[in-house]
This record gives sequence, C-alpha cells and structure tokens, in this order.
Amino acid sequence: MNRIAVLIFLSGIFFNFLYAQTHEHQIRVTMDKWKQAIVSHDIDKIVNFYSENFKSMDGNGKEGVRRMWTEIKELGYLEKLEIDLETAQIKVEGNTAEIRIYNNEGEVEMDFALTRENESNWLITGIPSEICSYDQYTTPYGDDCVQHHGYYRCWDMYVPEDLDEKVPLVIDIHGWTTDPGVQRSRSGFDSLARTEGFIVVWPYGLCNSWNSGKQCCPPASEDEIDDLGFIRKLITKMSEKYSIDQRRVYVTGLSNGCSMSQRLANEASDIIAAAACMSLHLLVPKDPDYAQISVMTIMGTRDDLYHPKEDMPGALQNFEKWKKMNKCTGKYTVTWQSGNSVAWTYQDCEDGTEISLVTIDGGGHVLYKGQETEINTTKLAWDFLKRFIKKK
Repeated sequence: MNRIAVLIFLSGIFFNFLYAQTHEHQIRVTMDKWKQAIVSHDIDKIVNFYSENFKSMDGNGKEGVRRMWTEIKELGYLEKLEIDLETAQIKVEGNTAEIRIYNNEGEVEMDFALTRENESNWLITGIPSEICSYDQYTTPYGDDCVQHHGYYRCWDMYVPEDLDEKVPLVIDIHGWTTDPGVQRSRSGFDSLARTEGFIVVWPYGLCNSWNSGKQCCPPASEDEIDDLGFIRKLITKMSEKYSIDQRRVYVTGLSNGCSMSQRLANEASDIIAAAACMSLHLLVPKDPDYAQISVMTIMGTRDDLYHPKEDMPGALQNFEKWKKMNKCTGKYTVTWQSGNSVAWTYQDCEDGTEISLVTIDGGGHVLYKGQETEINTTKLAWDFLKRFIKKK
C-alpha cells in the first residue's frame, strides 16, 4: 500500500471515529434532557419531552408513553431509577442507535432505540415495552420449555440430587424488567431447596413482564399474555419429569412476580397449595372458581406500594381482600415479630387456611436479606408455605 493509500485509509478510520463520537455526544445530549424530565417526577413534563423527541410509527406512541410512565410512577419505581448516563452503552449503526442504561448492580435499567432525524438531532423511536419483540421466543432457551400460544415459554430450575421421594415444587417469579437469573440471585431459594429438599423453578416472563392484571405490567398486561396457562403447563411438565408432590406446589416472587403469584393463587387454586411473596398485591377480581388457599404477603414500610394509591391497593387493603376471599373470622393475631417488624395473621379461615401480612419495618421494595432488609424474608416465606398441603 503506497503512502497516499495509507493516508486515505487512516483518514477513513479517523472520520468514522469522529462520526461515532459526534453522534454519541448528540445522543447523550438527548438522553440528558430525558433524564431531567424523568427526575422531575412530573408525568406532563415527561410526556412533553417525548412529544418533542419521540418518533412514533403508529400515532399511539405518546399515549403509550403516558401509560407507561404513569404505571412506573404508581408502582413506585420512578423514584428508584438511578439513571447513570456515564456508564450507559451506546451503539451507533448508520442512522440508527441503541442506548442501554445500567443500574449500580450492572443490570439493564432502561434501553431505547433512536433514529437520526438530521445532522444534529436524534429521536427516540422505541421504549422498552416496544423494543422487545416476541419473535425472540420462537426457539427454546433456559433449562426447559413448553410451547404455548406460538412461543416457547421456558424456565431455569434447581433439582436436588438423589431425590428418593416426592418433594415440593416452588415457583419463584421474577419482577418487572428483570429475569430468572436476577431473581435467583436475589431470593436465594436454591440454597433453601438444597437444605430443605425441594425443587425450584424460575420462569421467564415474555419481555421480562407478567400479565398479573391491568395495572401491572406491560407489555404482558397490555397484550393479555396467557401467563396463567403457561404456568399450568410448566407444573404439568415438571410433574411428569420429576418426583413432585402435586399437593405441595407453591408460588412466590417479587413485585410483578408477587402480583402474578397472587393471581395464580386466585385463578389456579385447584393446583396451587399456598402463596408467599414480596412487594405487590392481588390486581384481579376474585375468581368464581377460587377455592381457599393460604396466602402471605411481605411488604416493606419504605416501599411506595405499602400505601394505597388512586388505582392501586395498599398492603392493608390487600390483606383485607384476602381475608374476605378466605372467609376468615375473628381478629388477626401476631404470629411473628422481630423488633418493629411483625406478621399479622388471620388463622380462623375456611378450610384450615391462613392469611398473613408481614410488615418489614424500614424495608424497601427489593425485599430480600442483604438488599433492602436484613430480615431473611425468603425463610419467612418458605416457613409459611411448607406448612400447607393441598387436600386431595
């Protein structure tokens, strides 16, 4: 290669570098404006930002933005967003780009697609619920799968060695925007399974969401994904492959996974023996075929969801709803206490069931030991679950 060719080659590399750097800077400017709108906690300001910087393909994008951020605010997530743009990763390909924003734990907090409108302006073309495509679920993933409504619905699992008798099955359901790997590391149910002798599965929600009711969480809730049918198939397949005591199938989870657990307790009470979960409520009406089973909810007093909102129940309202559903009588009693943290339990309920609300004093939303509480809430949940065996 002669000197002129080398210079042209190096000039091309330098131009491409400057091109990428320039557009990355422009994207960061756009996203800094976005951050300022988000940290204002003002939904109108957020929507106004999107009106100027959001490029919708279908004309409904801005209303979708309002719904999305209203739900995020009502669920108490808005104030918890960290939005560290310094560590964000930006990938530019021609006139399109993607930015991923990470939280302090290295998990994806938000991601956006952008397109270049002109030399100096980038528009947001996708929000997380729109970026995700269900097409990614057309091939198997995880440890095991079933096919359901045209997609592979899959899960990770832990099975203790040398099972010589029928054992319980615990379904541990992740929260909104996270996944089984995050939930597994947070809850620690695999450690309990090892010592106590039960099987755990961590199912995948489509696009990291579960349809636990209209209030939570998109896109699964908006698209009315049949997560109930998926979990039924999961239980059937696990029961066929492993020595599972079908009278001892339990559900647990965090946040969106907790509201999904309670939906399962409500609408799949024929196969679920008990539920015990953290940081959200039952968001659907009582099922006509509901047969009383025991339910524990664990809530932190620092969690915004502990208190009722305009269209979201609080911890006490959810507690009383389950009391009515289980036809409990008498007053609740204190069944556990640690400092100012306490479990209130209705014990005189139909068919020998119990309804319990555990209030963790000073606890946050990610309510597992070593995270937003020092109390072993996983052990509390398991100690409650294992006491209940479904009648034949």
